[in-house]
This record gives sequence, C-alpha cells and structure tokens, in this order.
Amino acid sequence: MSGLDDGWPAAISAWANRQEDIQALVQFGSRARQDGSTDTWSDYDYHLITSDPQKYRDGSFARELGPCWASASQFSFGDVDRVTAVYDGALEADFIVLGHVDMVIVALALSWPASEPLWPRPLARGVRSLRIAAGPGWKVIKGGALWEKRYSRISPLRDLMGEEEFRGLCAKFWVELVWAAKKAARGEWRASQRAIHEHLVECGLRVFREEALLDGRQAHYVGRRAEAWLTKGQLEATGAGTRPERAALMSALVQLSGEFAASSARVASRNMWKPRDYPEIRSWLAGLSDSSSAGPGAAGPAGPGPG
Repeated sequence: MSGLDDGWPAAISAWANRQEDIQALVQFGSRARQDGSTDTWSDYDYHLITSDPQKYRDGSFARELGPCWASASQFSFGDVDRVTAVYDGALEADFIVLGHVDMVIVALALSWPASEPLWPRPLARGVRSLRIAAGPGWKVIKGGALWEKRYSRISPLRDLMGEEEFRGLCAKFWVELVWAAKKAARGEWRASQRAIHEHLVECGLRVFREEALLDGRQAHYVGRRAEAWLTKGQLEATGAGTRPERAALMSALVQLSGEFAASSARVASRNMWKPRDYPEIRSWLAGLSDSSSAGPGAAGPAGPGPG
C-alpha cells in the first residue's frame, strides 16, 4: 500500500464533514471490527447516509478523496447503490449510498423489534442486509452520538438459508449445469466456461458456506477466505480446470456437480428438509461425460446456433 493508506482515515473524515448533505458516515467491515482479520489487502467499507443520494450514485465523488485509479457504481443487495473506488497504491473503498429518511425509518423499526412481523418486505430486507454488514462491528466517522445510538440497535445476524431459498438455489444450479454441459458438447467452450464460473461455482460456494456455518465454522460470502473453510473436496471441485475444450469442461462439471450434490444433501439433512437430488440430470451428465472420452467427437467450436 502507499502512504495514502496511512492518511486515509483523516482524509475520509475531513471530506465527509465538508458535505452538508451527508448526515452520517459509518465504517463497517473488517477494518471497523479490529478483530485481527485485517491485513494490508483489506478494503474500507462505509455506509454513506445522505439527504441527496442522487449526488453520489454515479461515483464521481470518489475523485474528491484522493488519487483515484478507477471507480464503478453497481447495485448491492439488489436495491441499494454501491460505489467502489480504487486509489493510489490499490487502496479500495466501498460506499453503500443510503437515503437519510430510509435509514431513520430503519432505526425506528429497530427500536421496536417486536413489530418485525408487520414490516413491509423492503424494510425487512434492508434490516437483514444491515445486520449482516454492520452487525459484527461498526464505527461512526460522522454523525455523532445520535447515529451511534441508532447503530447500537443493530444485532449480528447468523445468516442461514431458509428452505425456500435453498431449494431455489439448488434448482438454479442444476438448470445452469444442463446449459453449461450442452454448450461444452456443442463446442461453445467459452460460453460453458462462463456458466461454470458465473453460476455453478457461485451456487456451489453458497451451499458450501451454508454447510460450514451449520458445522459451526466461520465462512464468508463471495468466496472470501474460502481456502480456510472449504473442505478438500470442495477446494478441488471449485478449482477444477476449465480449459476451452470439451473433456476438461465435462470433467469440471462432473466434479463440481458431485460435490454440490453431496453438500446440498448434508445441508438438507441437517435442517430436516427433504431434498430433490435431480437424478435425471445427474444420469444424463454422466452419459454425456462418458461420450466425451471418445475423443474429438466432441467436435471443434461450432458455428452460430440456437439456444
């Protein structure tokens, strides 16, 4: 990291205090928890609570904070804006842009936890996201005692899946697996690679994380520190080679699907859910994989085609 890393806390505090519309700036994540999980690669995470959210949504404000290499804006948790900025020395900062009125409503709801069954879905979803992100630890940079009181109402959430979410995730995995396998068989190898990494590995990591949490192990979202909490089989499955050729892609699909099936069965068993194990798809994939060993039958890259 560069010298910017050393001066960053003072720079971000001074900037926030100059913005009249920023009602509060609250740091969360590993750098706010100070639990020993931070290293030189850790980024900075903030809730930017403002009376003028539109002012910050495109991320242009990031250039006011220091030598900015790049910035990007995207949706986070489905319905809030997240601006990620990378500064000199690869210092990374994430800003979740939140409306002041919305956060006041959240704070009021948290002061009446017994009313939770009456909360509208967007409010319940927002509180859940807040508990996941800030529950483990936070630090008010701007906002003073009022926002410290409001954030003190946020309790950590042990974020386990419900049965409906679990079944939907499993269904998505097996549907996407069929798509990826057909593209590999057709010769659309890079499309198959994309599906493996965008959908199948992602679904796998979510189920593997769930299994780890049920086992009492610490596990993180989006594969963070996965090398410490995945099992040996899961590490091998999520690291399977996906060179743009049929045999390698089929091997990766078989390995990943096998580990996913085993892990999802264990998660279902722990929760006493009756899982669907998609035997038709597993049998079809096994036959398709066997045929790939016949050699280049697997034709080369195909021309345009439907589906």
